Amino acid sequence: MSYYGFSDLRTNLDIDIDDLMNKVIDWRHDIHQYPELGNREFRTAKKVEDHLRSLGMKVETKIAYTGVVGILEGDLPGPTIALRADMDALPVEEKTGLPFASKVRTTYLGNDVGVMHACGHDAHVAILMGVAEFLAKNKAHLKGKIMFIFQPAEEGPPEGEGGGAEMMLAEGIFDRHNPEVIFGLHVTNIPNGVLSVTSGPAMAAASAYRIKIKGEQTHGSTPWSGIDPIMATAELIEALNTIVSRRINIINNPAVISVGLVKAGTRNNIIPEDSMIMGTIRTFDPELRKEIYDEIEQIAEGVALGTGTEISVEFDVGGFYPVTFNEPELVNAMIPSLMDASPGRFYKSNTPVTGAEDFSYFSQEIPGMYFWLGVNKPGMGLDSANFGERTEVAGNHSPYFYVDDTALDKGVRAFVYLVDDYPNKYK
Repeated sequence: MSYYGFSDLRTNLDIDIDDLMNKVIDWRHDIHQYPELGNREFRTAKKVEDHLRSLGMKVETKIAYTGVVGILEGDLPGPTIALRADMDALPVEEKTGLPFASKVRTTYLGNDVGVMHACGHDAHVAILMGVAEFLAKNKAHLKGKIMFIFQPAEEGPPEGEGGGAEMMLAEGIFDRHNPEVIFGLHVTNIPNGVLSVTSGPAMAAASAYRIKIKGEQTHGSTPWSGIDPIMATAELIEALNTIVSRRINIINNPAVISVGLVKAGTRNNIIPEDSMIMGTIRTFDPELRKEIYDEIEQIAEGVALGTGTEISVEFDVGGFYPVTFNEPELVNAMIPSLMDASPGRFYKSNTPVTGAEDFSYFSQEIPGMYFWLGVNKPGMGLDSANFGERTEVAGNHSPYFYVDDTALDKGVRAFVYLVDDYPNKYK
């Protein structure tokens, strides 16, 4: 029984779910074993394209390099509803020991790296492929059109290329298909099968920064004969860590500044000419973000003056992600669908997270709702105070990040129930 009344879609899903999930799990394992970085998701995109075409959909490909869009027309009148999954992996060497673990390697930022679905996008793709198959089989009970968006480069495109949700929009996918609403999910390390959503600002805005430090190369035995960029880099890192802790007021507006990459030198006894650091800034307030940018520039100027180096600062390297905003009215209307999809395992969170998502570009254009699916092993984290909170199990972007297959059916159910209920939500 649906919150909005009896549903043939739900009844049929109950009948088909076991066979469907066998396919979803097989698809996920295959995609997991062969991950691809942003704008390079050629194999994954072809797998998605072939699947959608086999279901009789209208399919668009090569959107924002490798993106795929499928359109499914239901037999009943209704709105166009967009569902989104991201396809890209991360430059992370997998350490899970799974039989289908990735062994893929590539070059990223000049370094030889492993490639892994350390953020669970393999699960997102497989879940949405399963939803597509089920809804295509049940067109007679489907109200309106479904727009399946398989998006590349959510983790950020290679510098200078553009990509992701912003580029898909620039290439007109919403203009062509005019969706009324969009839904997306993300797997994470909360208890198995839990569905969780935050109303309003749900995820932070994100900007990458890069700071280049130029000194004067010299022999390591005579540091006084040159200008040491590594010492200046160390001072910079230490000072950057004081911005949030000492220099700005974050009582009402949380912020994060992290250093994620440091590059300098080629040999133990050479003080190099150059060094470079990159990191991320997470904020919810545009004015606070501007203040942080100003603070970083002031720190860079001070360190340059004190060390004799030349320092340049760049912001929004590779693009900028706005705050991910869940339309409150939409969230309130659709919570019953999530509750039905995972009975007794729904959690409404009042706390936004400092992760970021370029789903935010979609939800700036039309009402959107982005929610979480817990993929811990069964039983893990259920004794926490709020079972929608992240546990100490390895989280997203870890080389040990683990997706338990038994949770994925809740993601399929969530999408199907949202599609089923949304056309009736204003009645």
